[in-house]
Amino acid sequence: MDRREFIGSTLGGIAAAHLPGRAGDTGRSDGDSLPRARWLENGLIDAGGNHEPYIFTVRRGAQRRDAYAQHLRDQSEPLIRRLKEQGIEVFHTHLYKGFGMAAEREGMEETRRAAGIVHRYGMKIDTYIQWNTMMYETFFVEEPRAKEWIQRDAVGRPILLSYGFQQTFRCRPCFSRQEYRDYLKNIVRYAVLEVKTDFIHFDNFTLSAEPDSCHCSACTEGFRKFLRTKYSSEKRRERLGFDTVDCVNPPEWNTWNRPEKMELICDPVIQEWIDYRCQAQGDALREIALYAKSLNPEVAIEVNCEGIVGANHAWGGAIDYPRILKWTEAFWSEEDGSSGYQPDGRLISRIRSFKLGRAFRNQVLTYISDNPVAMAECLAFNQTIGFAGVDPLPPAMLNYIDFYRRHRDLFVASEDVAPVALLRSFASLAYHGSGAQLAAVLVEQALIQARVPFGLIFDDQLGDLARCKVLILPNSECLSDEQLALIRRFVEEGGGLVAIRQAGIYDEWGRLREEPGLRDLVDGQPRGEDYPEYAPGSNASSKREFRGPVTHKEVGRGRAAYVPDVLFDGPRPEWLPYFAIRHQFWKRPQNWLEIIEAVRWATGSDLPIEVSGPEFLAANLISQPDKRRMILHLVNFGANTNPAIESVKVLWRPPAGGGSKEVRILSPDGGNPDFVTATVGPSGMLFSIPEVRTYVMAVLSY
Repeated sequence: MDRREFIGSTLGGIAAAHLPGRAGDTGRSDGDSLPRARWLENGLIDAGGNHEPYIFTVRRGAQRRDAYAQHLRDQSEPLIRRLKEQGIEVFHTHLYKGFGMAAEREGMEETRRAAGIVHRYGMKIDTYIQWNTMMYETFFVEEPRAKEWIQRDAVGRPILLSYGFQQTFRCRPCFSRQEYRDYLKNIVRYAVLEVKTDFIHFDNFTLSAEPDSCHCSACTEGFRKFLRTKYSSEKRRERLGFDTVDCVNPPEWNTWNRPEKMELICDPVIQEWIDYRCQAQGDALREIALYAKSLNPEVAIEVNCEGIVGANHAWGGAIDYPRILKWTEAFWSEEDGSSGYQPDGRLISRIRSFKLGRAFRNQVLTYISDNPVAMAECLAFNQTIGFAGVDPLPPAMLNYIDFYRRHRDLFVASEDVAPVALLRSFASLAYHGSGAQLAAVLVEQALIQARVPFGLIFDDQLGDLARCKVLILPNSECLSDEQLALIRRFVEEGGGLVAIRQAGIYDEWGRLREEPGLRDLVDGQPRGEDYPEYAPGSNASSKREFRGPVTHKEVGRGRAAYVPDVLFDGPRPEWLPYFAIRHQFWKRPQNWLEIIEAVRWATGSDLPIEVSGPEFLAANLISQPDKRRMILHLVNFGANTNPAIESVKVLWRPPAGGGSKEVRILSPDGGNPDFVTATVGPSGMLFSIPEVRTYVMAVLSY
C-alpha cells in the first residue's frame, strides 16, 4: 500500500461511519453508557516490547546504534510466541505517536502485520495511540490546517507537551477543535478496521496545569457557551453577579498571581473554568470512545489518566474521574514510588487507585513487575494482573501470572465487600486541594492500615447508598442542598455517618452557609466563622487544628459521629507542586484510632471481617455471590524488609446461614497448608493463617 492509498483508506472514512452517541446509529448504546468488551471481563494479562515507534526513538535522541534492530525485535514473532508461552494474553505495542499518519505509515503498517501474528497465536492486541500530542515538524506538512488546532496560552504561544527540555517538538492539540477530534477518529478507524485491534490505549490523557491552559478562540467561546448552557440568566447573576458572559475569559496569571500558589480557589470564574475543562475532556473521550465502539463493540477503551496519588487532578489536569471512567474499561496509573512499608511508618500503596477502578468497573494497569509486593497488591485489590511488564519478564512476575491463571475463577466476576464508603467530593477536592485532599488521603490511610473494608464513592453515587452501612465525609466542605438531603435521608433510614472537620459548611459553589449543613445530624461542629483560614487570600501556614472529643448522635434509625479534625503528624503541604499530597504525607493521622472507632460505632453492627496483624498488613474482602463464597486477600507490605507475618487471626462473620468450617488457603509463596479449620463462636467464625510472606488468599464458603 503506497502513501496515498494508506491515507485514503482511513482519512475521510468518518463520513461513512456511524456518528457517535446516537443509539439509532449503532444500536449498541444509548449515548450515556459504554458497551463493554465481553472478553475483558475475564481479566487482563498485558505485556509487550517497547511501545515507542522507531520514528520517535530517533527524533527523541539518545538511542542505541542498534535501535532499528531492537525495534524490529519488539514486534517479532519469536517475542510474541515467548510471551504467549509465559501466559501473556494481550500484546502491547505502538500504533500512533503524533507525527501524522503519513509520517508514521511504515510503523503503523508494521503494527498491522504484528497484529496478524498476535491473533494467530490466539492473543489480543493492545495498541498505543497518542491522545494529546502533535509532533508538528511532520504533522504540519501532512495537515497544514493543524496549525489552527494547537492549544495556545493567554498570549497566543503554543503549549508544548515537553518531557524535560529536549522534546520541544511536541505541541498539545486543542480538543475544542472538531477537526482534531475527527483526525483522531481516523486513527481509531484504522486501528479498529485495519489493524483489528482489541484494546486501545490512549496515552497522555491529561491537560496542562495552569498557567498552561488553552485560551484559543474555540476554548474561550466554548467556555462562554458552557456558562450559558449550564445556568439560566437568573442563576448566572447569582453565580457571577451579572448575566452576560460575552466577555468572560479563561483566567490569566502573572508573576504576582501564580496559580500553583492557590490553595483555596474561591473565584467563581476559576471554579467554573475547572469544571469546563473537566467536562470538555469527558465529552471528547465520550465522542471518540463511542465512535470506536460503533465500529466494533468488543474493542476495549483505556486511558492513561493517572490514579489517586494525592494531586488535585481536576485543577491540574482537567481530570474528573466520574466524567472519564464511565467511557473506559481500564486506565493506566503511572504512580511513582514502590509499594511497601517505609521505616518512618508510611505505607505506600496503589490501593486508592485500585479502589477507584473497582468503583467504575475499570481494570487498572500500573508498573508492578519489579516488586513482588506491588504484584500482590494488584491481585488483591485489582483482581487481575493488568500490565505484567516488558520482555524479559522477571521470574517473580511469571510466578504470579501462573498463580493467577491457575486460580482465575477466584478473581473474575467478583465485587468488593465494602460496607464503608468514603466520599471524594469534586467541589471540595477541586477548590481546596490541600485541606480536603489531605483529609481524604489520611482517612483512607487509617482505613487501609486498620483493615476496614471500604470503597470510594463520588458525587453522583450519593443517591445509591443501599449497600453501604457507613458514609464518611473526610472534610467534604462543599456539599449542595441536594447532596445534604440525600445524606440526611440515608442516616434517617438507618445508615451511619462519620463527618469530619468542616464537612458541609459550604455549598457546592464554596459559599459559606449560615449554619453548617450537617448541624441537624451531628453535634459539636463549629460554625463556619470558626475556620479563619478559609477566607480569600489565606495560606497553609494559617491552618488551625481543632481538637476535642468525637461526638455521637442517633438520628432516626441511623447514627452520626462527628470528628473535629484529622490530626497530621508533620508540617502541612507546601505550595509546590500545587499543594499535592504526595507520598511523604501517606502516614496514619495522630487520631487514627478515634476515626476508626467512630466508623465502627456508626455501623451499628459488626464489620464482616476482622484481621489481626501489624500496621503493614493490608486486607481486602471480595464476594462472588453466585458461587456463595467470599475471598479474603492479605498483603504483607513489609515483605521486602521484614520476615513473614506469623499466625494471622481472622474473625469472619458470614451471611445468614453460616459458613463452612474448612477454609481454603492459597498463596504463590507457599508455606501454608491447603486448608485450615475455623471454629464457630458467638462473634463469628475464627481461624488462623500460619504465615503471610507476601500474599495469601483465604477462600470462605457459605
